[in-house]
Amino acid sequence: MKKGKTKLTRHDAERLFEGLPGGSVRGVSSRPENPFEAGAFDVTERIDDERKLWKDNLISLPMAIELPAGYESVARMREAVVRAWRVRWVREEKGELVTEFPEGWSAARPKSGPIELRDPAGVVRALYGWAEDAELRILPRYLLESQSNTSSGLGSLLVRDRANGQTLERSSIWSAQTGTNHPDWTRLSAWLNSHYPQHRDPLRYWDDCEKNILGQG
Repeated sequence: MKKGKTKLTRHDAERLFEGLPGGSVRGVSSRPENPFEAGAFDVTERIDDERKLWKDNLISLPMAIELPAGYESVARMREAVVRAWRVRWVREEKGELVTEFPEGWSAARPKSGPIELRDPAGVVRALYGWAEDAELRILPRYLLESQSNTSSGLGSLLVRDRANGQTLERSSIWSAQTGTNHPDWTRLSAWLNSHYPQHRDPLRYWDDCEKNILGQG
């Protein structure tokens, strides 16, 4: 004699759903009755668009950050970066920090040299290496730089606005002494300090940083 499947009575079936809230079947599902009616695919398309934007705005940065003067810890520096750049730390992955940036930021990977973190205008805002122990070095807007003359081998100095490449002040002296040993180093350092007293903070004076810090962005 064949064994048939056990038949469920109506009472048995009702017991399967004991404890579930009552209500009409229509209220259980949020899907439209007609899967092809207008709006049925809006959510799916929106999710796909968000994923595309999310992927484009993610940049992996080193866990370590070179601390500028005035920042006593990596944690405080990261808090300042969040305020100034409007970034979001997403997750740690293989020793790197995956970060969501505003639209337009990018990481340029040259054939040689450090990776360049660029803002929407293409200005290099930070550098970091390829090694596992690499540090993120955030660059200031105003910089006192050495300038060399390849034909004479002599060097000079200039103060440059990195946001637009403009030279703000320069030395007229070309000397065999370079860097901090240059005869005009003290004068140009004093000029930079007087005009931009917080120039050592790489999160100050940039237009986007100032607006974001003041809550106007």
